[in-house]
Amino acid sequence: MEPKSDDVVNAAASTLLTEEEAAARLKVQPSTLTAWRLRGHPDLPFVRVGRCVRYRPQDIAAFIASHVRRSTGKARA
Repeated sequence: MEPKSDDVVNAAASTLLTEEEAAARLKVQPSTLTAWRLRGHPDLPFVRVGRCVRYRPQDIAAFIASHVRRSTGKARA
C-alpha cells in the first residue's frame, strides 16, 4: 500500500526544525542563521512556511559534512 500524498507531506513537515532547533544542532545562535540567510553564505538551505523559517534535518547534516576540515589552512587552488 502506497502512502497518501497528505501523509508524505505531514511526515515531512513534522521533521522540519525550527530556527532555534537548527541553531542548537549547529551550536550557533539563531541570529547567526538569520545573518547567513540574509547574506546567502554559507549555503544552508531553508524552507519558508508563511513567515516562519524551517530547516530540514538532512540539510543540517549535509551542511556539517560539507564543512569538515582537516586543517585550518586555506585550500590551494
